[in-house]
Amino acid sequence: MSKMASVNILNFEVLCSQGDLKQSVDAIKNQKTNISSKTLEIDGEKPKVPYYLLDEPIAQNQDDIYKTLKELVSKLLFGIDKSKRGSTALLIGTSLIDWHLVDAINSCAYEYKKTPYNSQKRSIDSYALDLSKEFGLSEFTMSINTACTSSANAFLEARNLINAGVIEQAIVVGLEIFSPVMSSGFYSMDLLSKTHPKPFDINRDGLVLGEAVAGMVLGKADSAWSLEGGFSNCNSQTITSVSQSGEECVEVMQKALENSTLHVEDITALKAHATGSNSNDLAEINAISKLFKPSLVFTAFKPYIGHTIGASGVLEIALLMGTIDAGFLPKTLFTKESIKPEFKPLCEHKKCDNGVFMCNYFGFGGNNTSIIVKKKKI
Repeated sequence: MSKMASVNILNFEVLCSQGDLKQSVDAIKNQKTNISSKTLEIDGEKPKVPYYLLDEPIAQNQDDIYKTLKELVSKLLFGIDKSKRGSTALLIGTSLIDWHLVDAINSCAYEYKKTPYNSQKRSIDSYALDLSKEFGLSEFTMSINTACTSSANAFLEARNLINAGVIEQAIVVGLEIFSPVMSSGFYSMDLLSKTHPKPFDINRDGLVLGEAVAGMVLGKADSAWSLEGGFSNCNSQTITSVSQSGEECVEVMQKALENSTLHVEDITALKAHATGSNSNDLAEINAISKLFKPSLVFTAFKPYIGHTIGASGVLEIALLMGTIDAGFLPKTLFTKESIKPEFKPLCEHKKCDNGVFMCNYFGFGGNNTSIIVKKKKI
């Protein structure tokens, strides 16, 4: 198979429970977490669950969401010449549903709180188009919603568009804020931890959700970091998970390697999806063990920033790049005894400042993506 043409990662920034990129890398280096909590409303009950929240909440309305996206895009545009903005497209990956749909349901579906409803429909597509007009970007915009793989798939799609000559550069954004609907759904399926995520640990008890907005700029200009390739598919045994054998995950990782003309031995380290849930962790570690040797170096970021669902693709790659730029791969917090003893994530920070890194996203509904990024030795 011929190699997919790589594109370079020119700039990146994040905002999550740990703060901006620099604050987040410093927090990870010092092994700090910042777990808060949220109170849900489910069938008259109000359970409180752990949650990785932004310091300054983003309200669930179009003005606040648009403002947040605008601030991030503005930062990412700082290094882009104005003459190239017209050939720079904006892609947004998120699992946020249309809040106006939720409003309509709340207003009309339940007898005890029926009220007149007047649609003011706007969507993430609308925000992307308005931002492009405001900043003079390409008229071509795209939003992708494939659950946990949303911004990871937007990342890959941006590479495809650049290589196809549709655009010269792309700004890829991942966005996730607190969602009562999603949080309640995960809670109802008994998928939320009562404490903190414990990836691949025998005592893992679920995931902890998180908020974030993160972005990257892709293009052909010179950079130390490149997107070498990847692969994405949707292949699920059930609507909520992959098979525990991990065969679907093996396929995605293998295809990502093939599309990048790389081999297992070329991978310096792996960033696992590592949600901390029973079935997802088991499927992923079984898949890893079928493709890699026990000597594989792998780690996970969710204990530091939570599971940011649609934002996790861009956010976790950005944090990986940030820690590598700072000279280390982070340990995986809260994992004491692995469910597969011969495969255990990093228990201490490891020195690393370059290499080839696989990043996995094995998501809800069988949407699975594996991405390979590289930092050249300077």
